[in-house]
Amino acid sequence: MAEPTPRTTSEKAPIVKAAPREERKEQPKQENKQARRNTKGSVGTLQKLRNGRVGRFITEAYYELRHKVTWPTFEEARNMTIVVIIISIVIGGILGLVDYGLYNLFLYISGR
Repeated sequence: MAEPTPRTTSEKAPIVKAAPREERKEQPKQENKQARRNTKGSVGTLQKLRNGRVGRFITEAYYELRHKVTWPTFEEARNMTIVVIIISIVIGGILGLVDYGLYNLFLYISGR
């Protein structure tokens, strides 16, 4: 591919003058106070709640949970639940044995 050659000072681009624009002076719209009040009141309460900090948080949380989170299938959820129950039973048994051993150690040391 050929490299572009830089322009020299003798090669100037032709100057094109744009046609002059017509300036229009727009008259500012005259609204009465009642019309302004009516347009301000057109924003509903639900819209105000959505645009608030809490409403925006709830809307974004819903969107994320609905569209971005990859939920497990029923089988995956069932298998993970079974694993959690088994691990809880094993840890409970270990803690029960440690508690029983410490109780007997306490009885031995106290001489009861």
